[in-house]
Amino acid sequence: MLPELKPIWADTPDGVHRAASSCAAAGRFALDTEADSLHSYFHKTCLIQVSAASRHTVVDPLPLAPADLDPLWRVVANPALTVVMHGADYDVRILDRDFSARIGRLEDTQLMAQLLGEERTGLAFLLEREFGIELDKRYQRADWGARPLEPELIAYAAADTAFLLPLADRLRERLETLGRWGWAVEDCARLATVRHEETAPGPLDFERIKGARALKGRARDRLHELYCWRDEEARRVDLPPFKVLGNRPLLELAGSPPADPAELARVPGLGPRFTRRWGAEVLRRLHHPRAAPQREHGLHTPPPSAAERRRLQRLVEVRDGVASGLGLPGGLICPRAVLQAIAAAPGAASALDAAGLSGWRRELLGASFETALAEPS
Repeated sequence: MLPELKPIWADTPDGVHRAASSCAAAGRFALDTEADSLHSYFHKTCLIQVSAASRHTVVDPLPLAPADLDPLWRVVANPALTVVMHGADYDVRILDRDFSARIGRLEDTQLMAQLLGEERTGLAFLLEREFGIELDKRYQRADWGARPLEPELIAYAAADTAFLLPLADRLRERLETLGRWGWAVEDCARLATVRHEETAPGPLDFERIKGARALKGRARDRLHELYCWRDEEARRVDLPPFKVLGNRPLLELAGSPPADPAELARVPGLGPRFTRRWGAEVLRRLHHPRAAPQREHGLHTPPPSAAERRRLQRLVEVRDGVASGLGLPGGLICPRAVLQAIAAAPGAASALDAAGLSGWRRELLGASFETALAEPS
């Protein structure tokens, strides 16, 4: 069961100031955000939840000026205070994107659970297992940009931070017992430095749709044409592209274009409403598509040599042996991309440096990797 939280709704500068003051006074507080990425093209931070000393506040940034939130961001950035989050990678990025906010000292409970070797690290699972608290999953796809929000939605949002501090305490105790708390500190510090990076669209992005590469010739042209139209229209009406046209009907239209509006309306996932709104334009583009950009050949990275493959295999064996002894996934202690970079470099020590193997991972694997690389290839 979910305890009654009675969160405070803060949508004024004074409310933000009180929330920031309670966090600063507590010295350690939980933070989370909610965005509207499932409901808009130009998604944004819609809620900021903080919990400190049994006080749960849900901040509404939408009616506030950026400067109104500065008291909170100063507290969040203070390295003398601890910010506890769960699965913070996305939140850290959008806080940077929307507010240029920085986190001074971070504890991430999902990262902590991963370093304990937990197979399931979702917040709902951990809270139910540790405290018997069940989060209501009905609101996972809620439109957080809608106003006003129902009290049930506000309580649901507050629950994402309300229990993070005791959860972090339990996970830290187990990490310390295993001698891995230093690992968590290091990884959390690295996570706090992540920044938002705008990704420029690429000409072949349409081929990321599952099944796209099976289309050839004019069908491929139609797919590209509809993909570009969908993105243009999604921008215009501020909706996620999938809410304009889903991937399945997109592929079906490209592969078997309907002849007229009636046939278009019968395509699964579309219907009369779609046809009335967008049918004429979609049919026009299907019947007169521009040529899709072609893949560039000859620019691919050459395959690894036989010696590199042997070095990589030895590195994988070393990593997996260490990971198995720790009860951790191999990819957590050293991702395959890092192993490949090490195997491709000429010298052992320089290879580890060039691949970015550092900190506790270097201490754990460095000597064994150097031994494996020293073996004749």
